[in-house]
Amino acid sequence: MAKRFYKDVRVEARDSGFVVLLDAHELKSPAKKPLHLPTQKLAQMTAEEWQAQQDEINPHTMPIMRLVSTARDRVAELPAETAAAFAAYIMSDLLCYRAEHPDTLVQKQAENWDPLLDWTKSRFDVSLTVTAGILPVQQPEANRQRFITAAGDEPFRLTGLAHLAALLGSAILPMALDEAHISPRQAYELGFLDDLHQMEEWGVDAEAQARLDKIELEIATVAGYLSAL
Repeated sequence: MAKRFYKDVRVEARDSGFVVLLDAHELKSPAKKPLHLPTQKLAQMTAEEWQAQQDEINPHTMPIMRLVSTARDRVAELPAETAAAFAAYIMSDLLCYRAEHPDTLVQKQAENWDPLLDWTKSRFDVSLTVTAGILPVQQPEANRQRFITAAGDEPFRLTGLAHLAALLGSAILPMALDEAHISPRQAYELGFLDDLHQMEEWGVDAEAQARLDKIELEIATVAGYLSAL
């Protein structure tokens, strides 16, 4: 890890957005590109991570910096491809694949996931086929196109949506979270409903719980990032 080389961290407005200054040096992305952030809130969140560093800079404690760097260095170069990759999740969305048993899990999935499918139909005019089991089901190609349009081409938002889709195995949950239709906690509970049900039935496994706690924190972090845009 690199040594901390700066004393003060501050945010400054620029014509194209906001920048973070480490002493007099403008923060750049890992690819050495100008890191102009779209909102003051997002710039402040990034600055707080840099200010919190101790004698050594630990990238693992800087999730917001990783997200904005991904947006600048990768997604900004490939916005259409990123939107398409995000929208691909609607074709095999977690919420469409239901358990066949036990009855308690079948009922829980229906009660919790069906309202999200209804919201998706109303909000995006996307109708989805639900199946029981793991065999793939064919969804209308129009669904993918509608979610590509919904994702847009703004790289910072796309980064958050794509990250959450990969984490949750769903395009619906990230979009519902981004639009404040559900909370970060609800996104976690809906995305990992099966895991949580299993622990309710069979008891908590410490290793599995630690993994889920880490995922819940990651969802909350990305949700905070998206809300700052």
